Amino acid sequence: MLDPKYAVIWSGVFGATIAAVISLIGVTAANRSSLDRLDRQHKYDAAAAAAQRSHDAQQKEEDRKAAIRREVYITAVEEAHAVLAVIGGIPERPLSEIATDAEGLQLFLKANAKVWLVAESDAALLSRELTSLMSELYMKTLPAAYPLRSAMEPVRSLEREAIHAESEIRRLGTRMAEVKERSGNFQEQESVGQAWAKANEWLKTVKAERDRQLWLIGPARLAHTKTLFQDLRLVQQAIVKLVSALRKELYLQPDEGRFLAQLLDMESRALAALDRAYGIKPVVSPRG
Repeated sequence: MLDPKYAVIWSGVFGATIAAVISLIGVTAANRSSLDRLDRQHKYDAAAAAAQRSHDAQQKEEDRKAAIRREVYITAVEEAHAVLAVIGGIPERPLSEIATDAEGLQLFLKANAKVWLVAESDAALLSRELTSLMSELYMKTLPAAYPLRSAMEPVRSLEREAIHAESEIRRLGTRMAEVKERSGNFQEQESVGQAWAKANEWLKTVKAERDRQLWLIGPARLAHTKTLFQDLRLVQQAIVKLVSALRKELYLQPDEGRFLAQLLDMESRALAALDRAYGIKPVVSPRG
């Protein structure tokens, strides 16, 4: 039979052993749990870092795309308005510049083609429609404006004569001052004075004829301009729709409806200003 004092010892040993085993099991479980948490945290951090890198790369690509679009869109809008100015000024272009008539349209087509390349589908389709409308208007305006361009040739010739006459008047005025300063004889002063008077008279004649020619051309110029306003309406509307679509891509308010309404107001005011320039009184509707 086991001595009681040894039983107590062994009891202590067994208790300590059991406690150690339980402690070991607890520590092992805790370590395993900690490792599992670390592993999950590592995987989460790695996934988050990968997602952030992907987002940063995508954002960088979007920023690059936006920068390219801004440059393309600004140039395209500038060239669209520039070619409108060219179309409006075709009647004033000398016939000597007929070989360069298409340059304004070519610059617009080049800029607008880039919009087609980088824009979203809606804006790209609108850019192609604008290309067609602008080209049609350009090709229509060139032959329509040719008679006015021809009629303006004598006016330009008279302008050149007027410039020459003004230059001659200044030259003779300087000569008169020189003759008086050196106390030249009366005959020389009279001769220069007569030449100066003739130059002034010639200038008045040239300017009067120039103004007469412009007056004769006036009705045809007014008719051409009013027809051009009508032809421009579809092109202007297409520009508004395209610009609104481009503004949307640049995260700006499109406001297409408001811009179209403003376009009608601008057209009405421009026509009224044109009538005033030609002395045409506005038609007043009777009050009922």
